[in-house]
Amino acid sequence: MPNNLESKNIEQLLAEADELIQQINSDAINDVQEEHRLQFEKHAQDLKKIKSEVHGKIEKKISSGAEGMHEAILDIVKAMRDLKKYLS
Repeated sequence: MPNNLESKNIEQLLAEADELIQQINSDAINDVQEEHRLQFEKHAQDLKKIKSEVHGKIEKKISSGAEGMHEAILDIVKAMRDLKKYLS
């Protein structure tokens, strides 16, 4: 009888150990997933920041390009006026 009782106790302890291992694995998976989620969110925020910076640089480039274009048109108008005066 003692062997049977010991056997049941060992089986119960092994079952409890299996349950604890599953809980630990589950918690570890959740922790890893949480860590990955947090890393993903950080990368997403970094990407938004870079996107904003690039957008700002593009807008600045377009703005400076438009200013350059405007200056070139004014130079052409001035040259045409000077040519008109020269031909008159």
